Amino acid sequence: MAQSTMLRCRRRPKKHRRLLVTMSTLLVFLALAAISSNFRGFDGASSSSESQTGNKKCALLFFGLIKESFSSITLPSIQKNILRINPLCDIYLHVYNLTQAPTNERNREYHSSQLNVSEAFLLTNNVVFEVMETFDRNRREILERTRKKYSHNWGECCGSHDNMIKQWNSIQGVWDLMHDSELQLMEDKQSGRFPNHDRKHKEANHYYEQVGLFRSDVFYTRPIDIFDSQAAVPNFAHHRGINDRLFYGSYDNAKIWASQRFAFVDIFENKYIKPLEHQDLDAWSKIRKLFGAKFKDGYHSESFLMNLLNHYGVRVDLRDHCVWRVRTGKRLLANDCDGMMGFSTFEEVRKYGLEEDADGTRPVLTLS
Repeated sequence: MAQSTMLRCRRRPKKHRRLLVTMSTLLVFLALAAISSNFRGFDGASSSSESQTGNKKCALLFFGLIKESFSSITLPSIQKNILRINPLCDIYLHVYNLTQAPTNERNREYHSSQLNVSEAFLLTNNVVFEVMETFDRNRREILERTRKKYSHNWGECCGSHDNMIKQWNSIQGVWDLMHDSELQLMEDKQSGRFPNHDRKHKEANHYYEQVGLFRSDVFYTRPIDIFDSQAAVPNFAHHRGINDRLFYGSYDNAKIWASQRFAFVDIFENKYIKPLEHQDLDAWSKIRKLFGAKFKDGYHSESFLMNLLNHYGVRVDLRDHCVWRVRTGKRLLANDCDGMMGFSTFEEVRKYGLEEDADGTRPVLTLS
């Protein structure tokens, strides 16, 4: 029977045979495409950046600290989940030039650790290293002013408050670094360096069209495509405001998020600071309030950011991007994204298994 079937196939007209070959080739091609697509989805890679960007210019901006675990924990997660997904973007970094990690009792970082700030060059050569003396000199006035209206939700002044201002300064610093680079890229020194398709950047007074801003001291768990929104933030830890750990979107929206915080201080104090509700006060503040003390919500990072974006009409998309803070001792705060699908139980968190570093030690997933 099998032989008869084969004979019948051989006796088909030539045009039918050509049709069968064509259909077989098409089926093989579709099967290979499906396998390739499934593989890309499995390992988290995405081709959306290349397909969506076209000729769009993009930049990835990092800010903050280079901690002891940067090369072993933070950097691999950046390379896998940010750089690999956005391979055509330019990279910039602002860090504080510290050789010892600061202690922070609120974060349970009781002991300092040695830092190797030169590891910043593992990420990019476009780096600004700022010494703390420069920060203290340039931001002394704003520190003293805003401390008078610090948020009582952070307890006693002024550790967490000052860290917020340091973060603002680092974000502003990396934005300025990128902008200085833009000016160089857009210069047309009578040489016609700009091809026609780049003239629109010059006319718009900026070179990049899409920008992402990210902390340099956290662990990124999932792929982030900075072209999937005009304004996006992670959907966790909003604290009565908007999560402040990363942002990506259009150039104009990123500019507001990154470079308008210090300029917004006057508006924030005159328009948005409101008296705190009684239930929002700590026990000591409630007692002081009974004797006439008055408390306002003050400078709290997430609520300040929410007022800033709302004031300038930036509507954000909430994305399920889980980001774990990294503490001294290679501790990752595994409950940072509690409530987000896929990160609400320890079993789910362990699926993002962290590999041993060169010394054979494995990062510690902790809840505090």
